[in-house]
This record gives sequence, structure tokens and C-alpha cells, in this order.
Amino acid sequence: MIARYSRLTVVTGAAVLLFQLTACGGPPRAKPAPLTDITSSQSASVEWRVDAGASSKRDAVKLSPYVSDDSVFAIDADGKLTSFNRSNGSVQWAVELNRNITSGVSGDDDNIYVASGNGEVFAISQSIGGTLWTSDVSSEVIAAPVAGPDYIVVRSLDGKVYALEKSTGERRWIYTYSVPALSIHGNGRPTVVADGVLVGLDNGKLVALRAADGRVFWEVTLGDNAGRSEVEKLSDLDADIQILEPYIYAVNYQGSVAQVDASQGRSVWSSPVSSVAGLAVTDQLVVVTDEFDAVHAFNRADGEPLWSQESLANRRLTGPIATDSDFIVVGDVEGYLHLISTADGSFVGRLQTGVGAIAGRPVLRDETIYTQGRSGKIAAVGVSR
Repeated sequence: MIARYSRLTVVTGAAVLLFQLTACGGPPRAKPAPLTDITSSQSASVEWRVDAGASSKRDAVKLSPYVSDDSVFAIDADGKLTSFNRSNGSVQWAVELNRNITSGVSGDDDNIYVASGNGEVFAISQSIGGTLWTSDVSSEVIAAPVAGPDYIVVRSLDGKVYALEKSTGERRWIYTYSVPALSIHGNGRPTVVADGVLVGLDNGKLVALRAADGRVFWEVTLGDNAGRSEVEKLSDLDADIQILEPYIYAVNYQGSVAQVDASQGRSVWSSPVSSVAGLAVTDQLVVVTDEFDAVHAFNRADGEPLWSQESLANRRLTGPIATDSDFIVVGDVEGYLHLISTADGSFVGRLQTGVGAIAGRPVLRDETIYTQGRSGKIAAVGVSR
């Protein structure tokens, strides 16, 4: 599998290799494949578009909004957090955290959670925007904190996972793992389940931690982590984990997409594919955006490949999101949303959102798609037949 060197970062040591991979901005990116005309069977339109503030130029920082029943919450790279009315995009409140923000926002029924490049974690009231507490972790956080029943989970870039008490921000437990010397500069969000937390690690392992104390329930490795060089051994599990009970679905770089038995931590099936963007799961399919910006569908029952959509090469696609209808959606570097049929991988719709490059995975809520671009703009896109 060919590695994209421009996406690599040395985490510890090997300074010479870091210079070689990143000097002068790395190799020039290939131009996005031109878009061909399509016949749309799905109607998509921008319902509103707003400016959320400053954008980040770092590839690793992929900001996405958090959507509640009534509001859309978004933060910019300078720490301005804004609550927008979900129906029309009007501003409800805005607060300035004045921090270098490297993670998107997440939330629960009451609060918003966000973390900074300095390892600060904030809990903020959804209703008025007031800061409830702040807490510190050991290093930069680039994956949005995730809310559990009475705790939140924060993953720092130096190989630590924290559980913080939701009411105070005090530490409940910490899980530490070894970060490989060479790693892709990215982190998938932890996933909270009934009795624990699922985390995809930089060594290609999926680990299940006990909610009470962070002890390991089980771990499973995706792919065989084979290779002669450190680059060939890269196997980061950076894509967000998906769950459709009783199974867990995960994909890693230079590895595979796998269905995992949640109770035993046993891989039921796996199919080779390389991805850092992510996957979506439907009743019938597991859909993956691979490292070369092709979209692949696998049979959810046995992992057999069903179709591939390969005409979006070099468009730096997001991970897919699955709708309640018979199509999935990916965003791209030019601000397009592409609607792809789950039946055969053909295009059923396309829309220019006007938000600039879409790096963070779009958010779907009640057949409306919310997406934040690198321009700092957010768009709400309604989809109908």
C-alpha cells in the first residue's frame, strides 16, 4: 500500500525523517479529479449558511459542529464558540474562550465540551454559554471530547485517554498506551458504550475500557501490522468507530475494515482497505472512504466487497455518513457534498455548499446535513426526493 507521506508526523524522535516528510510543505498535492455531469434523483439545497469565525489551516484540525434538538454549536480556531438557531442559523449567543482550538465540539443534553491545543478541556452551558469548569490533560487534543452518562472522555495526542467527571472536570481515571515512533497525525474520537469506552489506537488496535476504572476489557488488532520499514508498519486507527449492535465496526490505515463482536472483542470478519477518513454502517452495508478517495461498500453480513466509486480521486473526501434514505454522503476539498447510492455506488445528487474545503465529517440530523468548512462557514443542507 502506498503511503501518503504528506499526512505523516513523527511523534517521538526521528527528527531527520520528520524533516524529510514535511520540509517545504511536503510533496505537492495532486489536483482533484474533475467532476462529471450526473443525473440527480435526490434534491439537496442550502437552507442557511453562516460564518462561524476563523478557520484552521492545519490538516489535522477538522472542526465539525454539534447539533442538538434546537441549536447548532460551532467553534472557530481562535476559540469563539457560537450557538446558532437550528431552523434559520441566527446567532443565539457567542463566547470567546481565547484559546487555540484543535478539536471540534461535542455535547449532551445540557452542555458543550471542547478542548484546546494546550490540553485544556472546557464544559460550557448550552443555554447561556457560561463556562462550568475547565480541566487540564497532558497534551494537545485534536479529537472532540465525548460525553458519557456521568463522565466525559478526552484523548490527548501523547497516548493518554482520560475520563473526567461530568459535574466537576475532576479526573476519574487515565489509560496510557505506547505511541509508535512514526504515526499519522490524527486521532479518532473515543466511543462511549453501555459499560465502557472504545478507543482506536495508533498501533492499529481497538481497545475496550471499563467505564468505572479504565481497565482493559479486551483488545483486538486490525490488520497484521506487517512491513519492513516504519512507514510500511503504519496502522493507525484514526477513523471514528461505528456501532450497530451487537457489532462494532472499525477501519485503520494500511489495514482493514472489520466487524468485531462487542462482547468478546473478537473479529468476526475483516476486509483489506486503508482509511483514515472513516466509515458508515447501514442495515446492509459498511461503507468506507479509503486513503485514495475511493468509496467502497462491503456486505455487512460477511465483509464481501459489493461496489466501489472511484471517480472522486484526490478530492480529499470526508468519511461517509449514512442517511435514512438509500444513499450516503461525503464532503470534499472544494466544498461539495456528494450523494451516493447504497445500491450500486452511483451518484444520485451533488451540491456545492459554499463553505470551502470540508475536512470534518458532516453531521446528519433529521434529514438535514450540517457541515463546517475551512473557510469558517457552516451550512445546513436539506435533502429530499
